[in-house]
Amino acid sequence: MQTQVTESAHYFVRGLFRGMPETPQICDQREELEAHINDRVSDNMARGMGHDEAFAKVVESLGNLDELIETMTGRKKKVYINRLSWHMMAIGIVYGTLYMVAVGVWFGVRGLGANALYLAATGWLGYVVPALLKLALYLRNPKATRLIDVDNADEVKVSVIGWICITVACWAINAVFMRTDMFLNSVWAWMPMVGLFTWPLMEAAFLMMARRQAPIEN
Repeated sequence: MQTQVTESAHYFVRGLFRGMPETPQICDQREELEAHINDRVSDNMARGMGHDEAFAKVVESLGNLDELIETMTGRKKKVYINRLSWHMMAIGIVYGTLYMVAVGVWFGVRGLGANALYLAATGWLGYVVPALLKLALYLRNPKATRLIDVDNADEVKVSVIGWICITVACWAINAVFMRTDMFLNSVWAWMPMVGLFTWPLMEAAFLMMARRQAPIEN
């Protein structure tokens, strides 16, 4: 009977890890899971269950097996998502403050004077308000978790490509206006360029912090 228990767990776990590279980490995780299933099945059978029922109960208790494997192999990591989002937005506030100070100074020296403060303060709220909403969400539910792909940098790549495209467009338009006598005939494209850099900055910060955060044990 013990041989049956061991073989069931062995082939079940092998199936779960099918197609994955035979790295030392994955081998260790596979053996650990197999031993865990063996122990649980044996415990259930000791309580009077038949093998099939005991095995089915253990498999059911494992929950989402895709999430389990992705977590065990390091493909994904369970993180405190509200805390991570708030920390990302806090970085945005710091960057946004420096950026809006620069914008206020630029408009100030170009004729707006002290009124440039109102313009900069309004823009600054675009950083502060979303951050405060994330903070409120974090304080309300600090233990909320989510499984995220820490190896996938596609969001960062997309944000960088988007930022480059918009930046090129802004500088091209800026070059056109330089030939006119309008207010925009000065070098202004640096403002959308620097402001939109918030996008890749925060995507990269989120991924970096997610990778550094210790995984949450189930």
